[in-house]
Order: sequence, then structure tokens, then C-alpha cells
Amino acid sequence: MSPKIFITGITGYIGGSVFDAIVKRHPEYDVTAFVRKTPSDFEVKYPDVKLVYGTWDDSEILKKAASEADIVVQCGNSDHLGAVTALLDGLVARGKKSFYIHLSGTGILSDFKDPEGPANRGRLSQKVYNDLTGIAEVISRPDGSLHRHTDKAIQNAAAKHKDVLKTAIVCPPDIYGRGHGPGKRESIYFPLFIDEIKKLGYAFYSREGENLRGWVHIDDLVDVYIKLIEAAAAGGGNVTWGPEGYFFTTSQEASQKELATVTGRILHAKGLISSSEPKSVSDEVIEQMLKAIPYPDIGFYMFSNNSRAKPERAKKELGYEPKAPTLWETVEADIDDALRVT
Repeated sequence: MSPKIFITGITGYIGGSVFDAIVKRHPEYDVTAFVRKTPSDFEVKYPDVKLVYGTWDDSEILKKAASEADIVVQCGNSDHLGAVTALLDGLVARGKKSFYIHLSGTGILSDFKDPEGPANRGRLSQKVYNDLTGIAEVISRPDGSLHRHTDKAIQNAAAKHKDVLKTAIVCPPDIYGRGHGPGKRESIYFPLFIDEIKKLGYAFYSREGENLRGWVHIDDLVDVYIKLIEAAAAGGGNVTWGPEGYFFTTSQEASQKELATVTGRILHAKGLISSSEPKSVSDEVIEQMLKAIPYPDIGFYMFSNNSRAKPERAKKELGYEPKAPTLWETVEADIDDALRVT
């Protein structure tokens, strides 16, 4: 019998790519998607997919939809606790084994909120988190960390309802590559970075620019999702579900200075900035960036601090082997995509 899947976030960069892959790789799956309104040409491209309409605040709609699914794939607003709780409650209400696969992110690992955060701005941290041998440290990050409140709620629910609720948290770093699906297809990082570069008139990095962040191609991330969904459809497979079901997907790292150097060169060649050379900027400049995002000090998270992870669990349990082109092989195309929306 085909599994019933309920997926959210399908008009987003990640969710749309995951959704498109599910439908194309497994046309036998019974898929329902959550949307605010019907995407353009949706019925033509995805004629067999059912839609449920609502917003993240529509808890009863989300709960009912989850209660009718075998597998819930949450790729929407990862930080909306009410929506996450409704989805979990819906699965628990089924009273039988059900699976919840949640999109988080390595923002939870960033040192920008840690005591050493200010000292680490623009500097390399040797701290690298491991989702297998270091899982206890990963799932006990401080409550003020990005995504921690929803991750914690999921882990608590999984422990409380372990007989019926099987959870996995997918934790990607920054993502590059062109997405697929019915909505947004450009990466999140580059439009934000380029917008700030345009305001300054030059590419930039924080202090020495040595801080490292992880990256993964959207296609490699999608493969992790598909492998988890396939395992869930098979009853769980050999995957760790529950509080320790945490999956990093990092395939490479890049420093902020490296990103600024390459981006500056490309934007200068396009005549968008006067010099290809990036410049170091002060904490005071970084602090004023990305003010449209309602999270304190988000500029330091994006441009100044470290967030490093090793995807040991995905490699061991899912056979994860990144195969997509590297960040540096696709960066010009990513920047072109970003320029279309900035």
C-alpha cells in the first residue's frame, strides 16, 4: 500500500525541491501538500497531488492533515512552534507508527550566540559538531540557539510518544545550486549577501574573514530527504528515529573571505561594484545588516561567525555521498540567480 505523505513548504527553495523529487521519483506515493494558494500551473505539473489550504497559524487544519498521513515532511517555517506542535499532535492522534521529518538548520550550531561568539567573529573556530559520536552535545544546545525551541519540542514529543511517533531532524548548512519545484529556486544566502554588498558598494568580510560555514548543494540535500522518506515508507529501515535522529548534510566549507573574494570578482566583472577587492568591515557595520530579518544579531550569524558540522549519521545510516558540483563550480550561476531577485 502506498504511503500517504503530507508535505509543507512546497513553494520554498528547499521544500519545493524536496516535493518535486518525491513526486518524480515516487509517483506511487499518495502526496498531499500544504499551501496558502495554488501555485501557477500546479494542476498541469502535478495532477495527482492533493492540496490543503491554510497558514501556519491554522493549527486545526494542520493537525487534521497530519492525522491523515503516514509521513509528515515539514519543510516550511521551521521556527513556527504552533505549526510544528499541530503536526506532531496530528500524528500522535493516529495511535499508530507515524513519521515526522523536520527541516532545521546548522544555525543551531553557530557560535554567534555562544559566550565565545564575539571573540570568534571573523576568526576560525576549531569546533566541529558531529551528529553521530557527538549527538548528546548537538541535542543539548542552549535554548537561545537558532531553531532550538522547535527542535527541542520535536525531541520531547519523540521521547514521550516513542511507540508511535518516529522523528528525524534534517539539519543542512547554507545551501547552493538551483532548486526545483513550484516556487522559489534561488539560494537564500546569496541574495542576502549581494543586497548588503550593493548597499556598501563592495564585497566584504568580518575582521579577518576566517570564519567558516558549511555548505551543501540542494540536490545532495534532497537526496538525504528522499532516503529518509524511503526509509519511513519501509517502516523505518535502519535509521535512527527519535531524539537522536539528527542528520547533518554538510559537504564542504567556505570562509567568509573566500566568499567575498569570489563574489566581489563576479560582481565587478558585471559592472555592479567599482572594485573586485573585498574589504574587512567592523562589527558596527555588520550589526546594522539584515535588519529586515526579525532576529537579533542575525548579521553576525550570516557573515561573522562559525557553524561547522560533520554528517556522520547520514553517511552511516543513509549511505550519503555528496555527488553534486561544488560551491565554486556553481557560484556564478547562483549569483546570477540572486541578481534576478535583488
